[in-house]
Amino acid sequence: RNPRGWRVARVVCESRTGGTHTHAHRTARDGRDGGTRIMMTTMTSRVTLAPVKALTSAKRANGARSGCVGATSMRRGASVVVRGQGAGASSMKARGDDAGANRAIAIGEDGAAAAMESFAEKMQYNATGKWRENLDLAGWAAEMRAIEKEYKSPEHYEGDVKHLKKILTWANVCYFGGLALLIGMPMAGYPMPAWLNGMNPIAALLMSTAICARWTMVGHHTCHGGYNAAQSTNGEVTGRFHRRKFARGLWRRCTDWMDWMLPEAWDVEHNHLHHYQLGEDADPDLVERNMSELREGNTPMVSRYLQVAGLALVWKWFYYAPNTLKELHARRAREAEKNGQVAENPFKTGTLPSTVLTVTQGAFKGELAALGEMIKCFAPYALWSFAALPALGYAVAGPAGALAFFMTSVLADVMTNIHSFIIIATNHVGDDIYRFESETKPRSDDFYLRAVIGSANFKTGGDVNDFMHGWLNYQIEHHMFPDMSMRAYQNMQPRVKAVCEKYGVPYVQESVFKRLGQLVDVMVGKRSMLVWERGD
Repeated sequence: RNPRGWRVARVVCESRTGGTHTHAHRTARDGRDGGTRIMMTTMTSRVTLAPVKALTSAKRANGARSGCVGATSMRRGASVVVRGQGAGASSMKARGDDAGANRAIAIGEDGAAAAMESFAEKMQYNATGKWRENLDLAGWAAEMRAIEKEYKSPEHYEGDVKHLKKILTWANVCYFGGLALLIGMPMAGYPMPAWLNGMNPIAALLMSTAICARWTMVGHHTCHGGYNAAQSTNGEVTGRFHRRKFARGLWRRCTDWMDWMLPEAWDVEHNHLHHYQLGEDADPDLVERNMSELREGNTPMVSRYLQVAGLALVWKWFYYAPNTLKELHARRAREAEKNGQVAENPFKTGTLPSTVLTVTQGAFKGELAALGEMIKCFAPYALWSFAALPALGYAVAGPAGALAFFMTSVLADVMTNIHSFIIIATNHVGDDIYRFESETKPRSDDFYLRAVIGSANFKTGGDVNDFMHGWLNYQIEHHMFPDMSMRAYQNMQPRVKAVCEKYGVPYVQESVFKRLGQLVDVMVGKRSMLVWERGD
């Protein structure tokens, strides 16, 4: 900060040719001038870097999409990265402090000021992005933080945990009720039709609902830390529903949240990467990028839709569980490198997802480590569902009972894949949802804004409705405030929506089935998402 009220930041830009360049940016304190945000740039460098001007433009130049960083993202301590694809910079990091000073080329402030003014450009918003012109981001974020503070008050702790236990009870009733029907209906004289071979669709539906609930409601919100404050005293964990205790280790995984995914791997992929880098290149759940091969290929459109339908039947074990393992091992490799050690990531798909197919292909090439990790991850859930339960069926009704339990478990797994695909994959995709080519600082005003415009809610209100939506119908509120309880999201949602309407911030809320249509169309390449840096 200098007497004129400008913020000054150093920017280090590393090109693919190896040159290091330094830019000085000054942004107006308020950052708005006639509905536009201003960014002024000058540069000195060791080598000539042609697309300097493109870094301050929201236009495509030489095949590169450039990002313009708004003044609201240049607050002290905020970190913004703009990614280019062309001959220019491969990454640019702008910091509101002096963290990059040791790598910067010194620029005199007075000389930089004159040069910056000559390069001043204004970011233009297109018709979709007109809502951004006069947004009072600070005022909007202040009201959101006030709502967050209110619902994190200790007075809610007891009610929040009581509500969680109620939802867990519902899940248990569904699961064990399904098993009871599977055993009891034939004994009571109500066998399934012969062509089903004893498979009970009603029991499968109840069991699948319970499996989904254990993940999306109990495991999800507990492992986010939504009940940490209520389940600890003076830093000591006092209850089961604390993220440092819940589902940790083999026994607790089996009793708390047993699914295809390893909870520790899910924590890295979801809590650390997806949640705090929503819609960015580093988001492992960015659908538009993950489906790029299908979107951009020559496959007929009918075949594309069929592939998406097939994925919905198996996505949890085929895609999601292996990809969470990949992210877990990638994190371990990064941590080892920081400590001067070596820990190789056995999953070799780079920025693209790891799946059962890619792991199997690797195994045929002699790369067996990923296969071993995947088998260890799958084993508890697979052994319970497709070995232990059929053994129980055999004990009750012999071979026919074993077949009935096995077939019902298979159907329950397919159903829970479909259910979870509909309520999970739809959360952050559509032609009215934003993705981002830049990073932002967690818990900043921009972070809260991105949580809203990068997410979609479904129908909200009422425990039964929310239970069937896996409590994922509050994605906007959840991504703003990840470490809160289910009951808090339910109670705050009308107020969050009202504040967004007051300030003109888009708040997407539609039927889950309309959002499913958006998801599928983006996956096959029929629709595309909005891009923040493009001025949408």
